Amino acid sequence: MIRPRPGGLALDRGTPLFILLVLAMLLPAGVVLWFMNETVATQSAAARRSVLEAYRGQLRLVRSRVEGHWRAHATVISGTDEPERRFARLVLDQTADGVVLLNADGSVAYPDRSTARSPRAEAISAQIESASHLPTSAAREGEVERIAAVLNDYTISMSGADRLASMERLRALAPNVVLPTEAALRLSFALAGPGRPTPAPGHFQQTAVNDVWAFTSSDSRVVALYWTGRLEAMMHDLLHQVTPAGILFIAFPPDVDGDSEAISAGLAMPGWQLTFQPLDRATLDDAARRQTTWYVVAAGGGIAAMAILGLIVGGTFRRHLKLARLKTDLVAAVSHELRTPLASMRVLVDGLLADDELDPAKTKEYLALLSAENSRLTRVIENFLTFSRLERGRQQFSFAAAPPAAIVTAAIDAVPDRIPSDATVRVDVEAGLPPVVADEDALVTALINLLDNAIKYTPENKRIEVQVRRDGKDAVLFAVGDNGIGIPVREQRRIFRRFYRVDQRLTRETSGVGLGLSIVEQIVRAHGGTVAVRSESGVGSTFTVRVPAATAEAA
Repeated sequence: MIRPRPGGLALDRGTPLFILLVLAMLLPAGVVLWFMNETVATQSAAARRSVLEAYRGQLRLVRSRVEGHWRAHATVISGTDEPERRFARLVLDQTADGVVLLNADGSVAYPDRSTARSPRAEAISAQIESASHLPTSAAREGEVERIAAVLNDYTISMSGADRLASMERLRALAPNVVLPTEAALRLSFALAGPGRPTPAPGHFQQTAVNDVWAFTSSDSRVVALYWTGRLEAMMHDLLHQVTPAGILFIAFPPDVDGDSEAISAGLAMPGWQLTFQPLDRATLDDAARRQTTWYVVAAGGGIAAMAILGLIVGGTFRRHLKLARLKTDLVAAVSHELRTPLASMRVLVDGLLADDELDPAKTKEYLALLSAENSRLTRVIENFLTFSRLERGRQQFSFAAAPPAAIVTAAIDAVPDRIPSDATVRVDVEAGLPPVVADEDALVTALINLLDNAIKYTPENKRIEVQVRRDGKDAVLFAVGDNGIGIPVREQRRIFRRFYRVDQRLTRETSGVGLGLSIVEQIVRAHGGTVAVRSESGVGSTFTVRVPAATAEAA
């Protein structure tokens, strides 16, 4: 389960060639892309300039339309009706956020600042005071609504100062009362003093109140007041009425920076600016697209051909590199695994030959060690041969009904010399198990590899557990568990790859080339079964092999 050293020699030789191949593909593709990009950019820029010039002409026409609109609006807000009623009409129709009406001599006609309280205002004040002492909330709400109806009725004559003062007292009693002209009255009073704005008829002027603009009627008798937000909304509605297809005109106040296409909104709106925004960016590129279609098609075809060729050559090259790495890994693994037992055997034989007279005890000990090294060498060679036959599809399986207990016993009997004296091996075979359809020798080989892994990767106090149990009616499970180092979750999908081993630090401490689990998977798959692993780092691992049970006829 340890990843071997990668095939450095093959990779080192292949890397420069791979880099050259990539450069050979990318260089012409880059030239084609650069040429196509320059062509498209030139054509698109010319088309955009043409379209933008047309839009600029429309923007200048829109500005003249805006100035005409405000001249007409100056006439609309003029009138000859009573100042108090005209104030209510302009506010309630949402024509303005506030209104200051002037007399012919320029004095304020409404809202007037008379300090003398009228009898009507005194009566309303008394009614509000009386409503505040009503015993029930329903009665109080009814009286408040009645008083509000009087204050909202501008046919009832009352000075602006009295009406606003009464509204404020009524709101103090009932905060949610509906008084639609209260805010307009307050704003109008704030700008009706001696320093009130006096813009020219049909023109806007910024007032001393932040974000409030004044606009004078054509007869100079009405000064309409607008919040900046209201003006933006009015301009939005106006510009949407004159917007041609594919373009949107936008107005913004003086405190907002305009873009490079912005122009003055005209004399009527000093400081305001107009600009445009295309609704469909494709409109700007339409002319360029028609002119560069063939460039794109030709360049795209060339790049596609180079990409396909590059994929084919690159895939072939990668396969050759992978094969070269596998060959190098195989040679390195074989060299290491064969050299180690052979070197040990040679040392033992040389030790025996160096003695003039053979010591029976020493000879017996050395022969036991030689037998162990021989077994180790045999296992390595058998694993390589088995893997080779499985990879080439040359492994012949002889399936027959086989008792699970006999398979487990054969596997345990094959590894006694590999189990340390301090290790514990527990075997639990469920009674009454059905036979399995298997090549008994191949399945024993798979279990030996699992036992070998459990022994190798449990450093000390080894506890190996083998369980065999029924899985439903049609399968038998062989489980081999240990209390070893475990396998990280991210590695559990890779451990069945050939030559793959998980923990690099164990490479020098354990033998093996990473073929054991690959052989297990291929054998189990050939039996129509599955192999799975459940593991936790530092706790241990359990490998479970599921093999189909034999039918009654086969048994």
